[in-house]
Amino acid sequence: MTDEEKDPRARRRPPRAALGALGALSGLLGAFGALAVAELAASAVRPEAGPVVAVGGAAIDRAPAAVKDWAIRHFGTDDKLVLQVGILAVLAVMAVVLGALAARLGRAAAAVLVLAAFGLFGTAGALAATGRPDSTGYPDALPSALGALSGTLLLHTLLTHLRPTTTGTGPATGRRGVSDPATGPLDRPAPAAGPRGGREPATGPGAEPGPATGPLDRPAPAAGPRGESGPVTGPRAEPSPATGPGAEPGPVTGPLDRPAPAAGPRGGREPVTGPGAEPGPATGPQDQPTPVTGPQGELGLATGRQADPSSASGRQADPSSASGPQADPSSASGRQADPSSASGRQADPSSASGRQADPSSASGPHSEATGDFDRRGFVRTAVAAAVVSASAGVVGRSLNGSSGEDAVASRRRLTLPAPGSPARPVPARAGLRVPGISPFHTPNTGFYRVDTALVVPKVDATAWRLRIHGKGVRRPVVHSFGDLLRRELIERDITLTCVSNEVGGPYVGNARWIGVRLADLLAEAGVRPPSRGGPADQLVARSVDGMTLGTPVEDVLDGRDAMLAVGMNGEPLPFAHGFPVRMLVPGLYGYVSACKWIEDIELTTFDSYDPYWVERGWARRAPVKTQSRIDTPKPFARPKAGPVMVAGVAWAQHRGIDKVEVRVDDGPWQEARLAAEDSRDTWRQWSFPWQAAKGPHNLTVRATDRTGRVQTERRTRTIPDGASGRHSVVVTVD
Repeated sequence: MTDEEKDPRARRRPPRAALGALGALSGLLGAFGALAVAELAASAVRPEAGPVVAVGGAAIDRAPAAVKDWAIRHFGTDDKLVLQVGILAVLAVMAVVLGALAARLGRAAAAVLVLAAFGLFGTAGALAATGRPDSTGYPDALPSALGALSGTLLLHTLLTHLRPTTTGTGPATGRRGVSDPATGPLDRPAPAAGPRGGREPATGPGAEPGPATGPLDRPAPAAGPRGESGPVTGPRAEPSPATGPGAEPGPVTGPLDRPAPAAGPRGGREPVTGPGAEPGPATGPQDQPTPVTGPQGELGLATGRQADPSSASGRQADPSSASGPQADPSSASGRQADPSSASGRQADPSSASGRQADPSSASGPHSEATGDFDRRGFVRTAVAAAVVSASAGVVGRSLNGSSGEDAVASRRRLTLPAPGSPARPVPARAGLRVPGISPFHTPNTGFYRVDTALVVPKVDATAWRLRIHGKGVRRPVVHSFGDLLRRELIERDITLTCVSNEVGGPYVGNARWIGVRLADLLAEAGVRPPSRGGPADQLVARSVDGMTLGTPVEDVLDGRDAMLAVGMNGEPLPFAHGFPVRMLVPGLYGYVSACKWIEDIELTTFDSYDPYWVERGWARRAPVKTQSRIDTPKPFARPKAGPVMVAGVAWAQHRGIDKVEVRVDDGPWQEARLAAEDSRDTWRQWSFPWQAAKGPHNLTVRATDRTGRVQTERRTRTIPDGASGRHSVVVTVD
């Protein structure tokens, strides 16, 4: 028996498949709303406090070095975007599962599940945000907390619309009901039988609708031999046995009812006598009304086989018939009861009970049910949630994107002073005119970016400070941005290389930098290199986002053009490349020398402190390895037979490139033509004219630095101190 058959007030839930789909949609909307609110809240705290950014940063910090290397190798500078999309995808899957599962659970269990899930979401985001090195403390937890709260409330509301409820439009009255027009404010429907008496409708097998009586109603009259009816009354009526071939006995009691007549000598009933009794004719064996109890303890009138349909009893009694001498057909007990109060196993659909009762009928103190979940409420809430969440997300993203207005203004107002030590003009032959070769100076927009910052820091140059302290420092020194600009600036062309650059990879670029000599700042603070008795052998640079890089003090002070850069290719540093100040040390990979957004320099030792990347398995010392790359032709190119120009770049910063050679297939090494050298800290372009023959070919390049070291052919990974090997490309000549 279904819930609708058991209780007409039960509102049907959606089919199982539809319920799961709607629950999944609810979960997605809840997660979307949570993220949107968190994004909006982050704009009031700081962009880095958003849960996606915070969790992404925590994931980067805890990911093994091999995973980071794999991500950079496969996704390049889009690795951060891929990470954030991956986080959102995982959250979406979890939200779908959460919503689908919660929709199938009971109300209490679903509430606990939703609260626990979003509580976990909020806790993870809050811990990730407050655990970042650059965290401002408890305020960073606010976006995740508010997002979790809003997501919980939204998903709970959506799930509520998927659950069966009732509405107040039935004929019966109750707290939310509407009274039937047939009854007035003082009228009452026939009450069901209680533990102390009263009558309930009959629901026995084959029973037809019969009148029900309440504690104050008179009992139905007993049928006489000719169908006449007469009341059976008495001060304390007791039930009488049911008679007739198809009758099922059951007691009928009520505080004012008289007992039913006893059976006569021929199977009929004799009238009840006694003080105050009202006589009524006896009944025959085929038309005797008898109270009957149904399968759920409900009482009605059992009838004989062929009772008159117009009578108040009989197997197929007309539900419109009433008991009492002149009972109104609408009365269930002689008072004006609606025939819908009568019952039986095949009761009229308008009746208040029965095995196949119409769900639209009301019975009991509650009101009418519509027989379905709240479709309109769900759709309205879902649409409103989507619109509001999208709006909040767009506004939050816009505000976060426009954050740092003071920093943007400070950069816009900045005019770099002329350097006291300008770079030498680039030699005319330093740049080869070969299509497809990398330009000598890499444009700022095309310069590689590899770091862990999911949100680019925007630092106001007017508020920026640099602190120098630690071992060997006579006293801590603090410099402002204005202090640096008032010093003598140097301008140099320097090639930077990322340690994550694979053989032939793109994470290398050359730019003209302007800044302050780092060696001068350290010398003024009293710092000496270890070779001259200095106690510190490691310089730890700290960024505003908490990144730490460790640089050998000896390399910074050995005379190379290590600097705190403030300009790049003739303009202030772009925000993505470290504005307002970044550190550069030629000849070292970026992870040990090129700290962006620097704000602190501490002198210490390699034994006493491991910077960020060293903690994750990278080498403490990392000089750039001698490398070369073929820029043209590209891998799998199909040049025409005849003269083909092979060209590219080679680098060995702070040592310089002495020679580049090219080999075709397994042939001999042939020396390429080198472009003019700008400085030993920059790359050099090279070219090799090749007379290409038809068919597939393998082109390989190698370089030799000024120390005589030849680029090794042994391939190694980027971990722990940079990749090694020779770059080659496969082409097919048509």
